[in-house]
Amino acid sequence: MQTVPLRSVKADPVLESYERLRRAQQASPFPSVEERQDWLERLERVLVENAERFVATIDADFGGRSRHETLLADIYATLEGVRDARKHLALWMRPRSAMPSPYFLPSKAMVEPIPRGVVGIIAPWNYPVNLALAPLAGALAAGNRALLKPSELTPRTAELLGHAIRERFSAAEIAVVEGGPDVAAAVTKLPLDHLLFTGSTNVGKKVALAAAENLVATTLELGGKSPALVHPTYSLGHAAKRIALGKLFNAGQTCIAPDYALIPEGRETEFANAFRAVALEAYPELPRGNDYTAIVSDTHRARLLAMLDDARAKGARVEVLGGASDGHSRRLAPALVFGPTPAMRVLQEEIFGPILPVVTYRVLEEALAFIVQRPRPLAFYYFDDDANRAQDVLRRTPSGGACVNDTLVHFAQEGLPFGGIGPSGQGAYHGQAGFETFSHLRGVLHASPLSAARRLQAPPYGKTLDAALEFLVGGVRRSTPLRIARALRRR
Repeated sequence: MQTVPLRSVKADPVLESYERLRRAQQASPFPSVEERQDWLERLERVLVENAERFVATIDADFGGRSRHETLLADIYATLEGVRDARKHLALWMRPRSAMPSPYFLPSKAMVEPIPRGVVGIIAPWNYPVNLALAPLAGALAAGNRALLKPSELTPRTAELLGHAIRERFSAAEIAVVEGGPDVAAAVTKLPLDHLLFTGSTNVGKKVALAAAENLVATTLELGGKSPALVHPTYSLGHAAKRIALGKLFNAGQTCIAPDYALIPEGRETEFANAFRAVALEAYPELPRGNDYTAIVSDTHRARLLAMLDDARAKGARVEVLGGASDGHSRRLAPALVFGPTPAMRVLQEEIFGPILPVVTYRVLEEALAFIVQRPRPLAFYYFDDDANRAQDVLRRTPSGGACVNDTLVHFAQEGLPFGGIGPSGQGAYHGQAGFETFSHLRGVLHASPLSAARRLQAPPYGKTLDAALEFLVGGVRRSTPLRIARALRRR
């Protein structure tokens, strides 16, 4: 991308960091496979050597974050992405042959992935290591320099990320810029070659608008209301278990958490009993206990409680699971909301917490209509033992990603692209999809002087080109190919 002149950077660390990265990218625009492997190896060390520190800092930032959730989602899942990139990097970088138009034979065509240049990554707070370093792995594998902005809502983790990366990388390879919304806004205004943002849909719109000023390509990983639909013939107990475990992981503070459940009418009590049993088995001291994660801030906790108050005031029945919520630790007891209506906030806003509205339906078509009439979700969960029916339902319900008979686990598949659609996002990453997101797939033609097209395309034009165009456009006479062949031999 062409460098855009910037104002003085003396007092602006974001601009200073960007220009340092840009100079390094211009000096070495196509890092070798060995350089990229070295970057990925160093990123792996950042994760392995700081794993316990990340556990402690995330716990402190949340005011109580499950150690095992941090190790699973923020450390192990991220390591899987880094290791997958290291394993497949040489194959991903290899130019791919393409078939040229027959009239350009024997020319050779290929598609080669080249680095975009300097990319920006704005990470959220809910998985502050994974959602910062997983896209970073894709950016480094693709040969880019990166500017990383961690979330200010997990400040200890952001500080540790910056320290750990600076120990292993130079400022000309990766720059970590810490701070609040003003720093994030400054990143969105840079003439980057690509920008990946993970966060809310409302903020994503502002990011896209700011990036558009410099025509910066964006990948937006947003959210929305991801439904879980249970077919009448499927075991409601099993579905409740998978929905509960997906909903309560990280206390529901997951962009792909089931946001509401659709179950057959009249089976609310059965679903509630099964959900409660699973929740109390997994977290016996609800809402206390080291395995149950706290809400990240008082503001977020107050928002969730206000959503429950709104539902009660508008006629819903709220069933709280476990004991009383612990106001001191910000841990919030899970709640099921029965009889929700579109007028309630729980069906209007992304919940991002341990609250699950339960919507009932009479026939499957009614449930499908409820889903497709709403904005396209980041994830869709469908529970059904009939594989053919499941495929038919998936084809009728567009979503960023989908999982049949489970929740969340599609995120952990490096072989699957992860991303949204419409209001839930644009673009994707993970595995090869991430490598290609942070690459430009350049088409290259090695033109042959022997191609028929080359002998036809140069003036002066005449009967030869007329005959060729007649043949190509479709007004073909039996004699046309022979006329073209004779004319080309004369040329």
